[in-house]
Amino acid sequence: MKNDASQLAASGPSAAVYSFQGCVVLISLLFLASATEEKKAEDVKKVEDTKTSETQLDEKKQDKRGIYGSFGGDFGGSHGGYGGHHEEHVKTVTVVKKVPVPYPVEKVVHVPVEKHVPYPVKVHVPQPYPVEKKVPYPVKEYVKVPIPVPKPYPVVKHIPYPVKVPVDRPYPVKVHVPLPYPVEKKIPVPVKVPVPHPYPVEKKVPYPVEVKVEVPKPYPVIKHVPVEVKVPVDRPVPVPVPKPYPVHIEKKVPVPVEKLVPYPVKVPVDRPVPYPVEKPVPYPVKVPVPHPYPVEKKVPVPVEKLVPYPVKVPVDRPVPYEVVKHVPYPVEKKVPYPVEVKVAVPVHEEHYEGHGLESGGGDHGGSLGGHEEYSGGHEEISSGGHEQISGSYEEVSGGHEGGSYH
Repeated sequence: MKNDASQLAASGPSAAVYSFQGCVVLISLLFLASATEEKKAEDVKKVEDTKTSETQLDEKKQDKRGIYGSFGGDFGGSHGGYGGHHEEHVKTVTVVKKVPVPYPVEKVVHVPVEKHVPYPVKVHVPQPYPVEKKVPYPVKEYVKVPIPVPKPYPVVKHIPYPVKVPVDRPYPVKVHVPLPYPVEKKIPVPVKVPVPHPYPVEKKVPYPVEVKVEVPKPYPVIKHVPVEVKVPVDRPVPVPVPKPYPVHIEKKVPVPVEKLVPYPVKVPVDRPVPYPVEKPVPYPVKVPVPHPYPVEKKVPVPVEKLVPYPVKVPVDRPVPYEVVKHVPYPVEKKVPYPVEVKVAVPVHEEHYEGHGLESGGGDHGGSLGGHEEYSGGHEEISSGGHEQISGSYEEVSGGHEGGSYH
């Protein structure tokens, strides 16, 4: 073996390939031999089965022949008693009866199916084709609303009547208007504004500005250090942990689905009736054309278009004139007011003899005494009333003149 291995190693890879092929051939031969042995065993079994079936049939036939043989032997024996032993060969015929078993039979019943066969139908369409377009428009719809009307119905009738409005006696007021009437007209005057050259322009330029922020030194740094805190738990309670439980998983099973396939069905038609189909046939139509043929030709017509343009109106020597501006001023309004009017009233005077009035003026004392009497007489009149008046207005006036004469 060692020599064979050394030879194989010396021969190279080709020898190894040949040895592998030989192994494959041996394995295939072994498989073929085993297959042939199995076939032979199956043939032997088949032959034995056929023999056993034949023996069973022979036994059945022999049983039947035994029945008939006993009958024939008896009959022959009995017959032999009369005239000797006689053997007869009886022919048996076996009849195998088939027991009918019900089984489903599919019967295809053809059903007439109506099939609509489209055919072209020509419809006359006028040219040009009228198209109706529905245009929505608002429609006023009057809704009847019941209004309660009281009965009897009150009717209010307005009767006009004159109303007197007190108006203060109107009087005309004359306002002086100078002629010709001056009108102010604003005339713009150009005003020169001095502008420096070159014109200074202010431009905002951003620049960095340092802002000092005070920072405390040393800088405080807060550092959070975790601290374990033990929480006392009294009597730990067992907590149930959920265990894995069976889960029903739906598994899809392919199910055959019947697919309906269309197939042509012939519909029997009894006595097809010819249907008349109108077929329009074109024919020439003569259209009357007038001679000579009128032709409309558009001729451009010049149209005058008014264009506004500025017109300078020459003004000869504009004369300056004064413009009077109306300033509101108070106007006196005459208002009627009551005025006291003195009316002469007759005074009753008593006659006194030997007084200064009759002496014609006398001395100064007499005149004063006469005035006192007049005043006393006036008081009496005012207190007494109009019934006690007696005398004449001339005497009173005369006495007054005499008194005032001095």
